[in-house]
Amino acid sequence: MTKLQRNKVELPISSVYTALKTNSLKQVFIESAQLIRADIIETTQTNLIETLTELIKDIPSEKVLSSIERGNAELDEWLQANTTPWNPALGSQNIKNAEQATIGLSYCNHALAESGTVVLLNEHNKGRSVSLLPEIHIVLIKINSIIPRLQESMRTLSERIKQGEPIPTCINYITGPSNSADIESYLVVGVHGPLRTIYVLIDEDI
Repeated sequence: MTKLQRNKVELPISSVYTALKTNSLKQVFIESAQLIRADIIETTQTNLIETLTELIKDIPSEKVLSSIERGNAELDEWLQANTTPWNPALGSQNIKNAEQATIGLSYCNHALAESGTVVLLNEHNKGRSVSLLPEIHIVLIKINSIIPRLQESMRTLSERIKQGEPIPTCINYITGPSNSADIESYLVVGVHGPLRTIYVLIDEDI
């Protein structure tokens, strides 16, 4: 029996690679994000808490739902004091909290420069409704987590599988605020998700 050979498929060259000849991944991502009506705020790791405090100013902690990996002691303390953390042990109560929240606060695993997309792996204490139900979605993005496009994202996930790391059943690719243009050809924002998306770009301190 003849062994079938899988032909190698050449992927089209994306405009993102052309843009990278003159711009950084960060700059390409910012330009893409602006096209999809996402707000951009730049900060550093040192100033992150100050930035977040300003963003949620005057909003009570029960109206701010956070879904962030633990590990940074200072940030953990701030989240406990100023937000309602997603807690897997609470089950459906988390969804009720998200329905009542004004702000959902998430950390993305990586971001795609080509489309201004953030990628959220819904594992551990990362609840999907945090990015879906509140009016405003704030996404924390480390500059070094920005990659060119979907191709690199698939490669990243493939490497996790090869290394035996678990992959969650839900992976969200979110491109800006919710947009719908199927209502009499008018663009309507916020029908299927947040009205506003804020990307907080975190640069490493030099």
